[in-house]
Amino acid sequence: MKKRVEARIQKSLLVDISRRGFQQMGVTVNISRRGMFVATTEAFRKRSRLQILIAADDQIYALSGIVVWKMKRTTIPGQDVPVGLGIRIETANPAYSRYVAAIKRNSVPVSPGSRAC
Repeated sequence: MKKRVEARIQKSLLVDISRRGFQQMGVTVNISRRGMFVATTEAFRKRSRLQILIAADDQIYALSGIVVWKMKRTTIPGQDVPVGLGIRIETANPAYSRYVAAIKRNSVPVSPGSRAC
């Protein structure tokens, strides 16, 4: 597996994920400018292209991304997460990058790990 390019920041944010008319809610577990891990109730297939809306600090950030990996609860020890999605961000408005940079200055990053996103 490839190493992550940048460290993730632990941050819980409400997300709305949609693909071809199917919509569901989730919560981020960690984020970066290039990717995120989202806990949700249903998994999308690997390589699914998604539209994502993130609610943070009275703002809504629109992104698009692709599922690069997924896992079921049994593969996340000690977590109460039904399904997890590793999403690589393909496009995001510049305000999202500024938001991540601002919280990065005030947060402890998650170690890079071995999963790419």
